[in-house]
Amino acid sequence: MDEADGSMTPVAAAIIGAGTTGASWAGLFAAHGWAVRLYDIAPGAAAAALERAAAAARFLSAHGLAEPGPAELGVARLEAPGNLESALAGVTLVQECVPDELALKREVFAAISCAAPDDALIATSSSGLSISEIQRDARLPGRTLAAHPYNPPHLVPLVELAAGALTDPSALDRARELYLDVGKEPVLVRRDVPGYIANRLSAALWREAIELVRAGVATVEDVDRAIYLGPGLRWAVMGPHLIYHLGGGKAGIRGHVSHLSASKEGMLRDLAAWTTFPEDTAEVLASGLEAEVGGKSLAELEAERDETLAAVLGALKRPGRQTRG
Repeated sequence: MDEADGSMTPVAAAIIGAGTTGASWAGLFAAHGWAVRLYDIAPGAAAAALERAAAAARFLSAHGLAEPGPAELGVARLEAPGNLESALAGVTLVQECVPDELALKREVFAAISCAAPDDALIATSSSGLSISEIQRDARLPGRTLAAHPYNPPHLVPLVELAAGALTDPSALDRARELYLDVGKEPVLVRRDVPGYIANRLSAALWREAIELVRAGVATVEDVDRAIYLGPGLRWAVMGPHLIYHLGGGKAGIRGHVSHLSASKEGMLRDLAAWTTFPEDTAEVLASGLEAEVGGKSLAELEAERDETLAAVLGALKRPGRQTRG
């Protein structure tokens, strides 16, 4: 990693796919002084993403989540080369962020692997596709992996690292160190499953959240409030297993399971179990969200989200809090 005066060579990263996720990744890397190149086949997409990446890097710096010196150096190093080869020249990490379509990702991975340096790591940001399938046609597939972020990547620390059938274990070790260098908290996915960890948990919760609205139990707004004013606060501090361990008193998780299993099993039997979205899902949620949003634009909602996330992250950085990478 480079010094604040730029005396050392910075880590170079290429972002392939300059949409919302790509711009956010670029902002995170730039905030830590990396030299970042954004590339997209869509005319003007990479140039527009440069502005969003610079804004994200400066946001992190302004909120004490990145050092000002490296962040400004990183912003100055943001580039949008006109071709893939230039974007990949000499990079250490390639973060692929194209749309989540298997055929497209497989094609892009194959092209990246032919043009990138042989020792460059190539990571997909896919939210649910199999890395084993994505890496299938790549040259030197051992250096390819999944590095799934949670949006927005420049703010949410989680990155889920998953190996494919052809991934070299050393690639995961190298990737872990790189993501730790930019403040990420890596979690290892030990089997190649759809949705990794966080998205599977999120999907299970969302299914029940939808069903509670459809069944008339609560409004869209009250379901959202029940999460962010209740368990969401605890989830920012610890996960469900540790929370229930504390809930078991002196007996810990054994006591929790022993004393509350009957009531929880009653809930489980009553939970939604559908695996295809009901036809009315979009309309039911859209109607409820219109009331919840109250006329605020998407930009206003995103700004509120980011400011609140930054405040939460600042609180979680308090002395004595331990993170585990």
